[in-house]
Amino acid sequence: MTAPTLPRLSREGRLAAVPEGLPRPEHFRVVEQPLPVPGEGEVLVRNTYFQVFAALRILVAGGAEGAPFPGLGPGDTLFGPAVGEVVARPGTAGPPVGSLVSHFLGWREYAVVPAEQCVTLDDGALPDPAAHLSQGSLAYTALTRVAGLRPGETVFVSGGAGGIGSVAGRIAGLLGAGRVIGSTGSPAKAERMTDGLGYDAVVLRNPEHSFSDRLADAAPEGIDVFVDMVGVSSCAPPCGRRGPAPGSS
Repeated sequence: MTAPTLPRLSREGRLAAVPEGLPRPEHFRVVEQPLPVPGEGEVLVRNTYFQVFAALRILVAGGAEGAPFPGLGPGDTLFGPAVGEVVARPGTAGPPVGSLVSHFLGWREYAVVPAEQCVTLDDGALPDPAAHLSQGSLAYTALTRVAGLRPGETVFVSGGAGGIGSVAGRIAGLLGAGRVIGSTGSPAKAERMTDGLGYDAVVLRNPEHSFSDRLADAAPEGIDVFVDMVGVSSCAPPCGRRGPAPGSS
């Protein structure tokens, strides 16, 4: 495939100042810089879509102790999940020119990505390439590769109305789960979870009532798979877990 003609400059989004409170437009800026040049073992990707992931709010405020990503400071380029096309590959490592890939260097038009950090995507697998940035793949992986969900089993998803939880309930049902239960702190979210997100029952978090008792009522025969989206280290019976889940500590 003939390599596309490349520009001299590339734009990227940077943090201009650490916000106090909610971020505002003046805390960010778009800058132009010379087009980055990939070296051996790297590829140049023209980003077409990137995701504004929720944890970025913490990172632009300086990060948090124990977080899996470093905090950002003034002048740092933002980052996050992205989908794009490989437009240059100086060596033989990594996806060839023209490949659709995902990586974690969004917020820039062109990104130099280590070849081993590029995930080659099936260009025709989804109707829109941006769909590769959804949380569905993480929920599916948690339920299949990590937990090994089997037909007829009971699934409990903590934080079931969040980005991953909102698709985990529906995917669990499509995989044959016998009962899907979620938790949330909002009655409105609970109604949405049972009305359109595939949950059979929702346990509301309320400090005035025992969460374990209400969970036991929702799952009288116990739980087979627990997808933890709130990071608790343990769960009182009848919770069970076959393996680690996304969001667990």
